[in-house]
Amino acid sequence: MTYGQSLRLVRLSLCYNTVSMENLFLNIKDRNQLVDFLAEWSGFASVETQQKSDELVRAYDDGEKTDKTELAEFVMELAKEVWSVRFALTRFFKEEGALIEWDRVLQAVSKSTAHLMERFRRDSGCSGVDCVLDHEDVDMTLHDDERHEIEKVRHHLMQDYWTSHPKTLESLLEEGRELQKGYEKRLSDLQALTDGWPALLAEEVNAKVKSYQDEIYFKGNVVPLQTLDEELAYYTEQKELPIDGS
Repeated sequence: MTYGQSLRLVRLSLCYNTVSMENLFLNIKDRNQLVDFLAEWSGFASVETQQKSDELVRAYDDGEKTDKTELAEFVMELAKEVWSVRFALTRFFKEEGALIEWDRVLQAVSKSTAHLMERFRRDSGCSGVDCVLDHEDVDMTLHDDERHEIEKVRHHLMQDYWTSHPKTLESLLEEGRELQKGYEKRLSDLQALTDGWPALLAEEVNAKVKSYQDEIYFKGNVVPLQTLDEELAYYTEQKELPIDGS
């Protein structure tokens, strides 16, 4: 393992819990965060995308200069490619696969972390990993080190399950693809509204689009389509108003 790889592994456990200068989940102006995202999520992508991602990560670790704009564009391509997979895995382990995740995580973490997990689940009445980590009192039992350990194990579990049980996830994967199509259409329509708009209004809409892209593709969250429909309705109405107020 190179020195650069060692630093990247440390960053992986920290950078996603911090707020960037742009108040976004992933600061696309930061090469460190871009490369970390590639390293974390490329395992869910196609072989071709994985190979290109590995080349970029290796070049970065070896100190080679990378074009930030091209790197950011590729990271977005990767994020879009793997979003439906992330959606399917998250839904599966949150619902019917919750017990599978709990058992496998419990087996993979250290004995001390497993003991704390079991104790907290018993005391809190939680039924799965998500409930434990999101519980308002979890900080009283699990500290940062234990939570990072659990999250790391969960990520490896998702990757292993995606490789070994693709058919189990087919229906959820298709649901994720359809939802993503809805995102793409609405965000594209929202951005198209800025044509001919004054700079300040266009900047406001573009910032909204970027924020939603970050929330969906980089953070991996599910945003209700109704939320984007409401944004479209609001800004469509604004576009129809006379600019001079007459």
